[in-house]
Amino acid sequence: MNPKQAMELKTEDKRIWLNGQFTLAKKAVGRIIGFQRNDALMLLIERRNLLRDSFEQFKTRTDLDLRKDIKIHFIDELCQDAGGLIREWFTMLIKELFKPKFGLFARTKTGQVAYTINIQSSKCCVNHLEYFFFCGQVLAKALFENIPLKAYLCRPLFRTLAGMKVEMEDLKYLDEELWQTIEFIRENKIEGDVGSFAVSQMDPVDKKPTIIELKENGSKTLIAEENKHEFIKLFCKFYLKDSIESQFESLAEGFLSLIPKKVVQVLDADELELFLCGDAKLSLEDWRANTKYTGVYNDNHEVIKWFWEVLSQLSLYELERFLQFCTGSNRIPAEGFSGLTSNNGKRCRFVIDSKSHKGDGTDFPIAHTCFNKIELPMYNCRKEMQRVIKQIIHLSLIHISEPTRQAEISYAVFCLKKKKKKK
Repeated sequence: MNPKQAMELKTEDKRIWLNGQFTLAKKAVGRIIGFQRNDALMLLIERRNLLRDSFEQFKTRTDLDLRKDIKIHFIDELCQDAGGLIREWFTMLIKELFKPKFGLFARTKTGQVAYTINIQSSKCCVNHLEYFFFCGQVLAKALFENIPLKAYLCRPLFRTLAGMKVEMEDLKYLDEELWQTIEFIRENKIEGDVGSFAVSQMDPVDKKPTIIELKENGSKTLIAEENKHEFIKLFCKFYLKDSIESQFESLAEGFLSLIPKKVVQVLDADELELFLCGDAKLSLEDWRANTKYTGVYNDNHEVIKWFWEVLSQLSLYELERFLQFCTGSNRIPAEGFSGLTSNNGKRCRFVIDSKSHKGDGTDFPIAHTCFNKIELPMYNCRKEMQRVIKQIIHLSLIHISEPTRQAEISYAVFCLKKKKKKK
């Protein structure tokens, strides 16, 4: 099926078609450069320099290299990446790229958690265009590997990336107050001085305003009833396109270097966001329905009932933290928990395996993030399990290393208790 035919498919069928295209692309790379599946691209990353190390290593790789499977090795950590580490790496990398202080992106001025390109990015990051290209590569690679991310780009960016035309009304997804101002100007008769064909931008370095003219002699051209529609058009064009044109072009170039434009444009903006960011809703019913039990556990086991009861009392933030502990990612695929995969791209349901309980206060679940599996001790009471899960969530344990996971948690709890005793 060609891309033009695929555009007529329903969303779920598009996802299947898209994954098929990615599988064919990997096979094609294998034929071109003659690598086997186990010939993965290894990235050596130091956690404290995660963004810099990732950026520098991507720069030395070709587009064909980046279509291979990626394996992450965190320096000075004894662990192998069977799929869990790359999910953790993606999660942390996106967090760094979208940090406001880094300067590539800025929060939109709306009621939603979404990001737009920072107009002043060149003042915050010297080689900002290279980083936008890198960010595009990262987003494409995550989509390529079916790893959902918290890359909450605003709707106009998703529309443009999907090859759709941005409309004036899309300004409301950037800044609700600006859009209300534009609406007022459009719907009401202009009387008196309401401004000129110029906008003011605050310089992030010297904190001084910079005047940008929307057209020649714009600062001297007052907005009037007869030219207000021209002003509205130029104003929206500036914020939605002109002010971020070079940054978006670099982002799109990086994205399209891994995924062909004709493939991306099969999707509309909503579908692209869904496939890239996954489902924002964490449904416990869906999680439980797609969970497999091994050892002595089954859905009616008392410990399992406690487990789901404890999770039902967590906030969304806490659930996301615990999901990351279990799977290496705090997001789920577009199709829900049934779409969880292992490192080889095959469906891999969430598994809870039984584990004997020591009863010494340091017996924590062991997470095998590469296989979406946890070993859950057979606790004696619900209260003990609740305490353990809360400690996992709030200890900020980000190291996804199966061989050392139990030791890390136990040591962290030991340190926490020691601090409390000192107080």
